[in-house]
Order: sequence, then structure tokens, then C-alpha cells
Amino acid sequence: MDAKKIIAVLFLILPVLSSVPAEGFTVGGEISFTKTGDLFIQLATEEEFNNDRMPPFALILRVGPEEMKKGKVSFQFGGVPAGTYGIRCFQDVNENQKLDRGVLGPSEPWGVYRPKRPAFRGPKFEEISFVVDQDMTYIQIEVK
Repeated sequence: MDAKKIIAVLFLILPVLSSVPAEGFTVGGEISFTKTGDLFIQLATEEEFNNDRMPPFALILRVGPEEMKKGKVSFQFGGVPAGTYGIRCFQDVNENQKLDRGVLGPSEPWGVYRPKRPAFRGPKFEEISFVVDQDMTYIQIEVK
């Protein structure tokens, strides 16, 4: 193939390649809270969410005196492949590194991204899911 044909092919392929991020997208935002304890946050696919599996996108956010004073902390996941996800979060007030549950559901503060928390039950994936096809850095989660 001569140089002119190679250049022509590159001009056709480069716009397509440049529109697909090589390392995935960024998903982030802010979590507000009122209690003390570290925050556990997960960005989960439907399978991970429904089977309570640990997703590859999971963080433990340490809540120190400065974060406690502000009542909020930022989070960010990088390299997220395009797809459908849900975000769930809880605050580990008793420091046992798991979400404790009582008779009526979680006994520690928790929250999800998108819409308000359902009353008297946990959220379903389809209620909190969203599509990641671009960077999303404006997510707000309230843990209560």
C-alpha cells in the first residue's frame, strides 16, 4: 500500500478511534453524611448488585475530622468501561467493615444514586441503574 492510501485510511479511522476512550470513563461525585465511620461505596453491574458480589469498582473512603466537619466527601472511579451500573454506599458506624442489617433492613446509614430511597425495602437495580457512556462527575449521594 502506498503512502497516500495509508494516510487516507488513517484519516477515516482516527476520528472513530479518538471518540472511544482508551481507558474508560470517570464516574464520581460527592457523598453527604451525618454520622461517623468510613464510607464503603460500590459501582456495580446488575449481576454484581443482585448477587451481592464485590465489584471491581469499590472504595473505602476514610472519614477523618476534616470530612466530618464538612459532612461530605468526594469519590471517583476511573477506567470504567461503558455499560449500565448502579451505585450503593453505606457508612460503617461500628467499624466492622460490613453493612449491618436488622429486622427492618440496614441498621447503618446507607444510600444509592438515583431516585429517592424506597420505603420499607432495599432498592432494585432497575430503579437505581444508569448508563455510563461518558464521564460523570456530578453524582450526589446522601447516606442516612
